[in-house]
Amino acid sequence: MNKSAVILRTDQQTRARFTTAEFLRMGESGAFDDIKVELVDGELERMNPPQTAHAARQAKIAIRLSRLLPEARIMGEVGVDLGNDTVLGCDLAVLREPVEGNRLLIADDLLLVIEVAETSVARDTTMKRFAYASGGIPHYWVVDGNRSVVHVYAKPLEGDYTRFRSVGFGETLEVPSTDGTITID
Repeated sequence: MNKSAVILRTDQQTRARFTTAEFLRMGESGAFDDIKVELVDGELERMNPPQTAHAARQAKIAIRLSRLLPEARIMGEVGVDLGNDTVLGCDLAVLREPVEGNRLLIADDLLLVIEVAETSVARDTTMKRFAYASGGIPHYWVVDGNRSVVHVYAKPLEGDYTRFRSVGFGETLEVPSTDGTITID
């Protein structure tokens, strides 16, 4: 016997929501092997794969940071568990201290998060900015390849950063917890 279709009322939640633990299990099972995704407030968001300009700029920044910091404090393409069912991938991270094992980073591990934004400037300067600030990550840079500037955020308070400035490509940027600077181009 056929069952009748169930019609959902329009006021019912129809989206699937996931916890961080469920998201990690899906990743371990291979569900995301051919795509890049983030978990934002319990919902999956598909990310564009990085292209060559993005990859080249990311590598240059990592190399320049490695001249000022021990390699064990610099990570690329790493997941950050921000709680509240949110796991974001960042392009580069400067750690407060080296971390042990194979795990997602948490906000307390991080001194600086860097996003290289060739196609994701709007997302990186809004949703990701608020998420990182809410997590208490002290410094956040968005490398805006379209405008040739670095948006520098600092001093998180109540879900946003209280300090903001833009630094043009080729100008010096002070690297937190060092006496040194780098330039980005």
